[in-house]
Amino acid sequence: VLRFGRFSIIAGIALIAAGCISTPSPKYQPSISNTESLLKSAVKLRVGSFVAARGVEDKSLVIRGWQLEGGSDGTFGGYLREAAIKELQTASAYEDAGEFSLTGTLTRNELNASIKTGSAIVGAEFVLTRDHEIVFKKSLEARHEWESSFVGVVALDAAVANYSVTVQKLLGKLFADEDFVAAARSKPSR
Repeated sequence: VLRFGRFSIIAGIALIAAGCISTPSPKYQPSISNTESLLKSAVKLRVGSFVAARGVEDKSLVIRGWQLEGGSDGTFGGYLREAAIKELQTASAYEDAGEFSLTGTLTRNELNASIKTGSAIVGAEFVLTRDHEIVFKKSLEARHEWESSFVGVVALDAAVANYSVTVQKLLGKLFADEDFVAAARSKPSR
């Protein structure tokens, strides 16, 4: 039994050192403030593709030797897309065949779980179109910090949970943006 215990510890350390341990992205939870913003604005949108800009980490983020994986499609662009859909659905603002289509490009994607303070920065360029015509285009960025820990597993859990909070903040900036709301409520020019 002692021999097996030593082997387990050595194997665990080897996996961590090799960076082979990965964890999936957290299940996205819509925020109350985002739901309120969407209900207030009374917009109806469908969601198109979300991708990452060249050079922006889209597949995994490394946190102290652990890897946080992207969304259900394996990308963080996909995670942001799924989050936008979830927010819109929660506020009954999602229309699969709606007049307006929201797309996005992930422009920044950083996650840090240092010993004292963890931080995340997520940025995206959002584009809203109506009948293939751009009616809104803006780059937004959200930053979020939290108390981290010396203990790796505790820091990892906090980083994973707070990455999702950072995405909530980014979408909150979009949904509260006056230009976005005006564009999403505009009528076609004839």
